[in-house]
Amino acid sequence: MRMNRKSGILVSILIAVSVGACDDILTVSDPQAYTSEDLDFALPAIANGVEGTVHEVMDNFVVYQSLLGDVYQHTGTWSGYDETDHGRFQYGTSAMDGTHNSWLRARWFANDAADRITRVMEGAAATDPMLAQVKMSEAMADLMIGMTFCESPLVASGPTATDTQNLEQAVTNFGEAIAAAKAANNSEYEYASVAGLAQAHLLLGNYASAAAEAAKIPAGFSYDAVFNEEDTNWVVLVTTKGFNEAAGLMYKWWPKIDQTTTQSSYMRDPLTDEPDPRMAVYFDGEVATDNETPHYSQYKYALENADIPMLHSDGMRLIEAEAKYRTGDYAGMTTILNTLRAAVGLTAFATPTDDATAQSYLLNERFAEHFMEGRRRNDLHRFGLMKSVFAALNGGAGDSERPASGRPTKFSMTDSEPTYNPNINNDLTQRCLPKT
Repeated sequence: MRMNRKSGILVSILIAVSVGACDDILTVSDPQAYTSEDLDFALPAIANGVEGTVHEVMDNFVVYQSLLGDVYQHTGTWSGYDETDHGRFQYGTSAMDGTHNSWLRARWFANDAADRITRVMEGAAATDPMLAQVKMSEAMADLMIGMTFCESPLVASGPTATDTQNLEQAVTNFGEAIAAAKAANNSEYEYASVAGLAQAHLLLGNYASAAAEAAKIPAGFSYDAVFNEEDTNWVVLVTTKGFNEAAGLMYKWWPKIDQTTTQSSYMRDPLTDEPDPRMAVYFDGEVATDNETPHYSQYKYALENADIPMLHSDGMRLIEAEAKYRTGDYAGMTTILNTLRAAVGLTAFATPTDDATAQSYLLNERFAEHFMEGRRRNDLHRFGLMKSVFAALNGGAGDSERPASGRPTKFSMTDSEPTYNPNINNDLTQRCLPKT
Protein backbone atom coordinates (compact mmCIF):
# COMPACT_ATOMS: atom_id res chain seq x y z
CA MET A 1 0.00 0.00 0.00
CA ARG A 2 1.58 3.27 -1.09
CA MET A 3 0.06 6.61 -0.22
CA ASN A 4 1.48 9.50 -2.21
CA ARG A 5 -1.25 12.04 -2.74
CA LYS A 6 -0.64 14.20 -5.80
CA SER A 7 -0.88 17.40 -3.81
CA GLY A 8 0.52 20.83 -4.61
CA ILE A 9 0.67 24.05 -2.68
CA LEU A 10 -2.58 25.96 -2.40
CA VAL A 11 -1.69 28.75 -4.79
CA SER A 12 -0.62 26.37 -7.56
CA ILE A 13 -3.79 24.33 -7.31
CA LEU A 14 -6.10 27.32 -7.25
CA ILE A 15 -4.42 28.84 -10.29
CA ALA A 16 -4.69 25.51 -12.09
CA VAL A 17 -8.38 25.12 -11.45
CA SER A 18 -9.13 28.73 -12.32
CA VAL A 19 -7.68 28.51 -15.83
CA GLY A 20 -8.84 24.97 -16.64
CA ALA A 21 -12.18 23.44 -17.50
CA CYS A 22 -13.15 23.02 -13.87
CA ASP A 23 -16.30 25.03 -13.50
CA ASP A 24 -17.70 22.42 -11.17
CA ILE A 25 -14.83 23.03 -8.74
CA LEU A 26 -14.33 26.76 -8.83
CA THR A 27 -15.75 29.61 -10.90
CA VAL A 28 -14.63 33.17 -10.23
CA SER A 29 -15.03 36.41 -12.14
CA ASP A 30 -11.45 37.47 -11.44
CA PRO A 31 -8.93 34.58 -11.15
CA GLN A 32 -6.45 36.96 -9.49
CA ALA A 33 -8.76 37.85 -6.61
CA TYR A 34 -10.14 34.93 -4.65
CA THR A 35 -12.76 35.75 -2.05
CA SER A 36 -13.69 33.66 0.94
CA GLU A 37 -16.88 32.69 -0.85
CA ASP A 38 -14.85 31.52 -3.85
CA LEU A 39 -12.79 29.32 -1.58
CA ASP A 40 -15.93 27.80 -0.10
CA PHE A 41 -16.48 26.20 -3.53
CA ALA A 42 -12.89 24.93 -3.76
CA LEU A 43 -12.68 22.66 -0.73
CA PRO A 44 -10.82 19.79 -2.47
CA ALA A 45 -8.18 22.22 -3.73
CA ILE A 46 -7.84 23.73 -0.27
CA ALA A 47 -7.43 20.34 1.41
CA ASN A 48 -4.85 19.27 -1.16
CA GLY A 49 -3.06 22.59 -0.76
CA VAL A 50 -2.75 22.13 2.99
CA GLU A 51 -1.19 18.71 2.54
CA GLY A 52 1.01 19.98 -0.26
CA THR A 53 2.43 22.71 1.97
CA VAL A 54 3.75 20.01 4.29
CA HIS A 55 5.25 18.13 1.34
CA GLU A 56 6.89 20.97 -0.54
CA VAL A 57 9.90 21.43 1.78
CA MET A 58 10.67 17.78 2.51
CA ASP A 59 13.49 17.91 -0.04
CA ASN A 60 15.05 20.88 1.74
CA PHE A 61 14.61 19.07 5.07
CA VAL A 62 16.44 15.99 3.77
CA VAL A 63 19.40 17.96 2.42
CA TYR A 64 19.97 20.10 5.52
CA GLN A 65 19.38 17.23 7.95
CA SER A 66 21.98 15.28 5.97
CA LEU A 67 24.45 18.17 6.07
CA LEU A 68 24.11 18.72 9.81
CA GLY A 69 24.40 14.98 10.45
CA ASP A 70 27.17 12.80 9.07
CA VAL A 71 25.49 11.93 5.76
CA TYR A 72 26.32 14.85 3.43
CA GLN A 73 29.11 17.35 2.99
CA HIS A 74 29.20 20.59 1.06
CA THR A 75 30.74 20.13 -2.40
CA GLY A 76 29.66 23.33 -4.14
CA THR A 77 29.60 27.07 -3.63
CA TRP A 78 26.47 27.69 -1.54
CA SER A 79 27.09 29.33 1.83
CA GLY A 80 24.00 27.79 3.44
CA TYR A 81 25.23 24.29 2.68
CA ASP A 82 28.78 25.19 3.75
CA GLU A 83 27.70 26.72 7.07
CA THR A 84 25.41 23.80 7.93
CA ASP A 85 28.01 21.17 6.97
CA HIS A 86 30.55 22.83 9.26
CA GLY A 87 28.04 23.57 12.04
CA ARG A 88 28.68 27.30 12.00
CA PHE A 89 25.13 28.67 11.89
CA GLN A 90 23.26 30.16 14.82
CA TYR A 91 19.79 31.60 15.46
CA GLY A 92 19.00 34.09 12.71
CA THR A 93 21.41 32.57 10.20
CA SER A 94 20.02 29.06 9.73
CA ALA A 95 19.18 28.15 6.14
CA MET A 96 16.28 26.08 7.50
CA ASP A 97 14.23 29.17 8.34
CA GLY A 98 12.18 28.81 5.15
CA THR A 99 11.38 25.19 5.96
CA HIS A 100 10.15 26.14 9.42
CA ASN A 101 8.05 28.96 7.95
CA SER A 102 6.46 26.54 5.48
CA TRP A 103 5.42 24.09 8.19
CA LEU A 104 4.06 26.94 10.33
CA ARG A 105 1.98 28.01 7.32
CA ALA A 106 0.78 24.44 6.84
CA ARG A 107 -0.40 24.38 10.44
CA TRP A 108 -2.28 27.66 10.11
CA PHE A 109 -3.72 26.64 6.71
CA ALA A 110 -4.93 23.39 8.26
CA ASN A 111 -6.75 25.19 11.05
CA ASP A 112 -8.45 27.55 8.62
CA ALA A 113 -9.31 24.72 6.23
CA ALA A 114 -10.85 22.59 8.99
CA ASP A 115 -13.03 25.53 10.07
CA ARG A 116 -14.05 26.21 6.47
CA ILE A 117 -14.91 22.57 5.72
CA THR A 118 -16.96 22.34 8.91
CA ARG A 119 -18.80 25.58 8.17
CA VAL A 120 -19.53 24.85 4.52
CA MET A 121 -20.38 21.15 4.83
CA GLU A 122 -22.02 21.39 8.25
CA GLY A 123 -22.94 17.95 9.56
CA ALA A 124 -21.51 16.13 6.54
CA ALA A 125 -18.00 17.38 7.36
CA ALA A 126 -17.55 14.89 10.19
CA THR A 127 -17.51 11.96 7.79
CA ASP A 128 -15.77 13.60 4.83
CA PRO A 129 -12.16 12.54 4.00
CA MET A 130 -11.15 16.17 3.47
CA LEU A 131 -11.48 16.84 7.18
CA ALA A 132 -9.28 13.84 7.93
CA GLN A 133 -6.80 15.08 5.31
CA VAL A 134 -6.34 18.53 6.82
CA LYS A 135 -6.23 17.23 10.39
CA MET A 136 -3.57 14.71 9.39
CA SER A 137 -1.62 17.49 7.66
CA GLU A 138 -1.80 19.71 10.74
CA ALA A 139 -0.46 16.92 12.94
CA MET A 140 2.24 16.15 10.36
CA ALA A 141 3.40 19.77 10.53
CA ASP A 142 3.55 19.49 14.34
CA LEU A 143 5.62 16.33 14.01
CA MET A 144 8.08 17.78 11.52
CA ILE A 145 8.52 20.97 13.54
CA GLY A 146 9.11 19.07 16.78
CA MET A 147 11.49 16.67 15.04
CA THR A 148 13.59 19.39 13.47
CA PHE A 149 13.58 22.58 15.54
CA CYS A 150 14.39 23.13 19.20
CA GLU A 151 11.44 25.51 19.73
CA SER A 152 8.41 26.87 17.92
CA PRO A 153 5.05 28.46 18.73
CA LEU A 154 2.17 26.04 19.01
CA VAL A 155 -0.50 28.38 17.65
CA ALA A 156 -0.58 31.45 15.43
CA SER A 157 0.99 34.45 17.21
CA GLY A 158 1.49 32.30 20.30
CA PRO A 159 4.49 32.21 22.63
CA THR A 160 7.36 29.92 21.88
CA ALA A 161 7.23 26.31 23.06
CA THR A 162 9.81 23.55 23.27
CA ASP A 163 10.28 20.79 20.73
CA THR A 164 8.79 18.41 23.29
CA GLN A 165 5.63 20.50 23.54
CA ASN A 166 5.32 20.55 19.74
CA LEU A 167 5.61 16.76 19.65
CA GLU A 168 3.02 16.46 22.41
CA GLN A 169 0.70 18.61 20.32
CA ALA A 170 1.37 16.27 17.41
CA VAL A 171 0.24 13.34 19.57
CA THR A 172 -3.01 15.12 20.37
CA ASN A 173 -3.64 16.19 16.78
CA PHE A 174 -2.81 12.78 15.32
CA GLY A 175 -5.41 11.35 17.70
CA GLU A 176 -8.00 13.73 16.25
CA ALA A 177 -6.88 12.89 12.72
CA ILE A 178 -7.25 9.17 13.37
CA ALA A 179 -10.77 9.69 14.69
CA ALA A 180 -11.64 11.81 11.62
CA ALA A 181 -10.22 9.19 9.25
CA LYS A 182 -12.17 6.43 10.96
CA ALA A 183 -15.36 8.47 10.72
CA ALA A 184 -14.68 8.98 6.99
CA ASN A 185 -13.79 5.29 6.54
CA ASN A 186 -10.50 6.36 4.96
CA SER A 187 -7.76 3.83 5.72
CA GLU A 188 -5.01 5.79 3.96
CA TYR A 189 -5.32 8.89 6.15
CA GLU A 190 -5.82 6.65 9.15
CA TYR A 191 -2.59 4.71 8.52
CA ALA A 192 -0.65 7.90 7.84
CA SER A 193 -1.94 9.38 11.10
CA VAL A 194 -1.21 6.22 13.09
CA ALA A 195 2.32 6.08 11.66
CA GLY A 196 2.82 9.74 12.51
CA LEU A 197 1.58 9.08 16.03
CA ALA A 198 4.08 6.23 16.39
CA GLN A 199 6.90 8.51 15.23
CA ALA A 200 5.89 11.28 17.65
CA HIS A 201 5.82 8.82 20.56
CA LEU A 202 9.26 7.52 19.57
CA LEU A 203 10.75 11.03 19.59
CA LEU A 204 9.13 11.69 22.98
CA GLY A 205 10.67 8.51 24.40
CA ASN A 206 7.29 6.79 24.81
CA TYR A 207 8.67 3.57 23.39
CA ALA A 208 5.88 1.17 24.39
CA SER A 209 3.23 3.49 22.95
CA ALA A 210 5.31 4.03 19.83
CA ALA A 211 5.64 0.28 19.24
CA ALA A 212 1.94 -0.32 19.85
CA GLU A 213 0.98 2.22 17.19
CA ALA A 214 3.70 1.09 14.77
CA ALA A 215 2.42 -2.48 14.95
CA LYS A 216 -0.87 -1.32 13.39
CA ILE A 217 0.82 -0.33 10.11
CA PRO A 218 0.66 -3.07 7.44
CA ALA A 219 3.63 -4.14 5.34
CA GLY A 220 4.07 -2.11 2.19
CA PHE A 221 2.54 1.10 3.51
CA SER A 222 4.32 4.35 2.60
CA TYR A 223 3.23 7.94 3.00
CA ASP A 224 5.30 10.07 0.62
CA ALA A 225 5.97 13.73 -0.01
CA VAL A 226 5.06 14.17 -3.65
CA PHE A 227 7.06 16.07 -6.26
CA ASN A 228 6.34 16.70 -9.92
CA GLU A 229 7.39 18.79 -12.90
CA GLU A 230 6.06 21.95 -11.23
CA ASP A 231 7.48 21.32 -7.76
CA THR A 232 10.69 19.35 -8.30
CA ASN A 233 12.73 17.34 -5.80
CA TRP A 234 15.76 19.43 -4.83
CA VAL A 235 17.62 16.45 -3.41
CA VAL A 236 17.94 15.52 -7.08
CA LEU A 237 18.37 19.00 -8.53
CA VAL A 238 21.14 20.19 -6.23
CA THR A 239 22.96 17.11 -4.93
CA THR A 240 22.70 14.30 -7.49
CA LYS A 241 24.87 12.99 -10.32
CA GLY A 242 23.89 14.63 -13.59
CA PHE A 243 22.47 17.71 -11.86
CA ASN A 244 24.00 20.42 -9.66
CA GLU A 245 26.39 18.55 -7.36
CA ALA A 246 26.40 21.10 -4.53
CA ALA A 247 26.45 18.42 -1.82
CA GLY A 248 27.41 14.78 -1.75
CA LEU A 249 27.86 11.85 0.58
CA MET A 250 30.38 12.57 3.34
CA TYR A 251 33.91 11.26 2.98
CA LYS A 252 33.43 8.81 5.84
CA TRP A 253 31.21 6.74 3.50
CA TRP A 254 33.50 6.85 0.47
CA PRO A 255 35.35 3.60 1.27
CA LYS A 256 31.97 1.83 1.11
CA ILE A 257 31.13 3.12 -2.39
CA ASP A 258 32.63 1.55 -5.49
CA GLN A 259 33.36 3.53 -8.63
CA THR A 260 31.19 2.84 -11.66
CA THR A 261 30.92 4.32 -15.14
CA THR A 262 27.89 2.46 -16.40
CA GLN A 263 25.20 2.54 -13.72
CA SER A 264 24.44 3.40 -10.14
CA SER A 265 25.50 0.97 -7.46
CA TYR A 266 24.84 0.40 -3.78
CA MET A 267 26.73 1.52 -0.73
CA ARG A 268 28.16 -1.47 1.12
CA ASP A 269 26.70 -2.24 4.51
CA PRO A 270 29.14 -0.69 7.05
CA LEU A 271 28.90 -3.78 9.28
CA THR A 272 29.00 -6.67 6.79
CA ASP A 273 30.49 -5.00 3.68
CA GLU A 274 27.70 -6.37 1.46
CA PRO A 275 26.10 -4.10 -1.16
CA ASP A 276 22.89 -2.81 0.42
CA PRO A 277 20.03 -2.25 -2.10
CA ARG A 278 18.45 0.24 0.29
CA MET A 279 21.32 2.69 -0.30
CA ALA A 280 21.58 3.47 -4.01
CA VAL A 281 24.63 5.63 -4.83
CA TYR A 282 26.62 6.81 -7.84
CA PHE A 283 30.34 7.59 -8.17
CA ASP A 284 32.13 7.73 -11.49
CA GLY A 285 35.36 9.37 -10.30
CA GLU A 286 34.42 12.93 -11.25
CA VAL A 287 34.67 15.96 -8.96
CA ALA A 288 31.73 18.06 -7.84
CA THR A 289 30.73 21.67 -8.47
CA ASP A 290 33.60 23.01 -6.36
CA ASN A 291 36.04 21.44 -8.86
CA GLU A 292 38.01 19.67 -6.16
CA THR A 293 35.86 17.27 -4.09
CA PRO A 294 35.01 13.82 -5.50
CA HIS A 295 31.25 13.71 -5.84
CA TYR A 296 29.72 10.62 -4.27
CA SER A 297 26.07 10.94 -5.14
CA GLN A 298 22.94 9.58 -3.57
CA TYR A 299 20.88 7.78 -6.23
CA LYS A 300 17.80 6.75 -4.26
CA TYR A 301 16.08 9.64 -6.03
CA ALA A 302 17.30 9.79 -9.63
CA LEU A 303 14.46 11.75 -11.26
CA GLU A 304 13.35 15.33 -10.63
CA ASN A 305 9.83 14.20 -9.75
CA ALA A 306 10.89 11.42 -7.36
CA ASP A 307 8.79 11.24 -4.19
CA ILE A 308 10.34 11.20 -0.70
CA PRO A 309 9.00 8.73 1.89
CA MET A 310 7.95 10.46 5.09
CA LEU A 311 6.54 7.45 6.96
CA HIS A 312 6.58 3.80 5.93
CA SER A 313 6.08 0.28 7.22
CA ASP A 314 9.79 -0.58 7.39
CA GLY A 315 10.27 2.49 9.56
CA MET A 316 7.48 1.22 11.79
CA ARG A 317 9.27 -2.11 12.17
CA LEU A 318 12.37 -0.18 13.25
CA ILE A 319 10.29 1.59 15.90
CA GLU A 320 9.18 -1.81 17.19
CA ALA A 321 12.82 -2.95 17.17
CA GLU A 322 13.94 0.10 19.10
CA ALA A 323 11.26 -0.43 21.71
CA LYS A 324 12.70 -3.90 22.30
CA TYR A 325 16.24 -2.51 22.40
CA ARG A 326 15.20 0.03 25.05
CA THR A 327 14.03 -2.81 27.33
CA GLY A 328 17.17 -4.91 26.76
CA ASP A 329 15.37 -7.43 24.55
CA TYR A 330 18.24 -7.72 22.09
CA ALA A 331 16.96 -11.01 20.71
CA GLY A 332 13.58 -9.51 19.85
CA MET A 333 15.26 -6.48 18.32
CA THR A 334 17.57 -8.65 16.22
CA THR A 335 14.70 -10.77 14.91
CA ILE A 336 13.01 -7.66 13.53
CA LEU A 337 16.23 -6.26 12.07
CA ASN A 338 17.09 -9.57 10.41
CA THR A 339 13.65 -9.75 8.81
CA LEU A 340 14.28 -6.37 7.22
CA ARG A 341 17.76 -7.44 6.12
CA ALA A 342 16.51 -10.71 4.67
CA ALA A 343 14.02 -8.79 2.52
CA VAL A 344 16.96 -7.18 0.68
CA GLY A 345 19.23 -10.22 0.68
CA LEU A 346 21.65 -9.26 3.46
CA THR A 347 23.33 -11.54 5.99
CA ALA A 348 21.59 -11.86 9.34
CA PHE A 349 23.09 -10.41 12.51
CA ALA A 350 23.88 -12.62 15.48
CA THR A 351 22.07 -11.58 18.65
CA PRO A 352 24.29 -9.04 20.44
CA THR A 353 25.17 -9.50 24.10
CA ASP A 354 26.02 -5.91 25.02
CA ASP A 355 24.33 -2.54 24.64
CA ALA A 356 26.98 -0.93 22.43
CA THR A 357 26.73 -3.68 19.81
CA ALA A 358 22.94 -3.72 19.95
CA GLN A 359 22.85 0.03 19.46
CA SER A 360 25.25 -0.14 16.51
CA TYR A 361 23.04 -2.77 14.84
CA LEU A 362 19.91 -0.68 15.37
CA LEU A 363 21.44 2.55 14.10
CA ASN A 364 23.02 0.75 11.15
CA GLU A 365 19.59 -0.45 10.06
CA ARG A 366 18.00 2.93 10.70
CA PHE A 367 20.65 4.53 8.47
CA ALA A 368 19.94 2.07 5.66
CA GLU A 369 16.14 1.96 5.85
CA HIS A 370 15.88 5.75 6.19
CA PHE A 371 18.68 6.49 3.72
CA MET A 372 18.16 10.01 2.33
CA GLU A 373 14.95 10.48 4.31
CA GLY A 374 16.45 12.99 6.75
CA ARG A 375 16.39 10.86 9.90
CA ARG A 376 20.09 10.33 10.67
CA ARG A 377 20.56 13.73 12.35
CA ASN A 378 17.61 12.97 14.64
CA ASP A 379 19.17 9.68 15.65
CA LEU A 380 22.52 11.25 16.47
CA HIS A 381 20.73 13.90 18.54
CA ARG A 382 18.46 11.65 20.52
CA PHE A 383 21.11 8.98 21.17
CA GLY A 384 23.59 11.67 22.20
CA LEU A 385 26.09 10.58 19.53
CA MET A 386 26.75 13.76 17.53
CA LYS A 387 29.98 14.56 19.40
CA SER A 388 31.44 11.05 19.32
CA VAL A 389 30.53 10.50 15.66
CA PHE A 390 32.27 13.69 14.57
CA ALA A 391 35.23 13.06 16.86
CA ALA A 392 35.69 9.70 15.10
CA LEU A 393 36.18 11.27 11.66
CA ASN A 394 39.62 10.93 10.06
CA GLY A 395 40.33 7.65 11.78
CA GLY A 396 39.56 9.06 15.20
CA ALA A 397 41.67 12.19 14.80
CA GLY A 398 38.59 14.36 14.33
CA ASP A 399 38.02 16.95 11.65
CA SER A 400 39.27 20.48 12.24
CA GLU A 401 36.69 21.83 9.78
CA ARG A 402 33.85 20.01 11.52
CA PRO A 403 34.70 20.16 15.25
CA ALA A 404 32.98 17.61 17.46
CA SER A 405 32.51 20.12 20.27
CA GLY A 406 30.06 22.97 19.86
CA ARG A 407 28.29 21.45 16.85
CA PRO A 408 24.53 22.11 16.70
CA THR A 409 22.44 18.99 17.14
CA LYS A 410 19.13 20.56 16.09
CA PHE A 411 18.07 23.62 14.14
CA SER A 412 17.08 26.93 15.66
CA MET A 413 13.67 28.49 15.23
CA THR A 414 13.10 30.73 12.21
CA ASP A 415 13.81 34.37 13.01
CA SER A 416 10.82 35.43 10.89
CA GLU A 417 8.41 34.36 13.62
CA PRO A 418 9.95 36.44 16.44
CA THR A 419 10.33 39.38 14.05
CA TYR A 420 6.59 39.56 13.43
CA ASN A 421 5.15 37.75 16.45
CA PRO A 422 4.79 40.19 19.38
CA ASN A 423 4.61 37.30 21.85
CA ILE A 424 8.17 36.13 21.13
CA ASN A 425 11.23 38.19 22.03
CA ASN A 426 13.56 38.41 19.03
CA ASP A 427 16.64 38.12 21.22
CA LEU A 428 19.53 35.78 20.42
CA THR A 429 20.21 35.15 24.10
CA GLN A 430 16.66 33.89 24.62
CA ARG A 431 16.59 31.55 21.61
CA CYS A 432 17.68 27.93 21.76
CA LEU A 433 20.24 26.04 19.67
CA PRO A 434 21.38 22.78 21.31
CA LYS A 435 25.04 21.97 20.71
CA THR A 436 27.45 19.21 21.65
